[in-house]
Amino acid sequence: MRRISPNTIIFVDEPCLVSLGSVFTPIPEGKVPGLLEQVFGGIKGIKGLHCCGNTDWSVLLNTSVDVLSFDAYTYASSLSAYSDMVKSFLERGGGIAWGIVPSEEEALAGESSASLRDRLEEAMALFTRDGLRFKQIVAQGLLTPSCGLAGLSCEAAERALALTSELSRSVRSRYVP
Repeated sequence: MRRISPNTIIFVDEPCLVSLGSVFTPIPEGKVPGLLEQVFGGIKGIKGLHCCGNTDWSVLLNTSVDVLSFDAYTYASSLSAYSDMVKSFLERGGGIAWGIVPSEEEALAGESSASLRDRLEEAMALFTRDGLRFKQIVAQGLLTPSCGLAGLSCEAAERALALTSELSRSVRSRYVP
C-alpha cells in the first residue's frame, strides 16, 4: 500500500473492546494497552483503532494510536466523559474519526446531510466544555460511517458513503478556511 500512497492509515477494528472490564472479556484490562501496542508496532504508517460501542476510552487514548475511530452517531457522549484525555490526545497530534453516518438501514433512511451536520456539531460541542476548541476538533477530525457497511444493502451502503461525502463538504465549507 505504501507504494501507492506514502500516507497509509491502517485501522485495527476490535469489536471486543466494548466488553473491557466485563465478565465476557477474560483479559485483564491492564494487559490491553500492551497487546494493542504489539499490533501497532507492526504498522508502518498512521495507526487507527475503531471501537463501535461504549468502552473505557482511557485505555485506548493511552496507546500510541494516531486516529481513534468511534460510533459518534450513538456514543458521542460516552467519549466526551473523557474530554481531558481527548484533549491530551489531540494535543499530541491524534485525530478522531467521527462515525456520524449511521450504518443501520432504518436510522440511515431517516437522516440527511443537514440532520447529520446538526448531530455532529452537537456531539463535538460536548468536548468544548473542557477547553477544547471547536475548530481544533474539526481540523483534527475525519468523518466516517459509524461502523462497517457490510450489513447494508448495496443501495444503503452507497447512500451512507454519499452522505459521508456530502457532510464532509458541508463541514469543510463551514469551518475550514
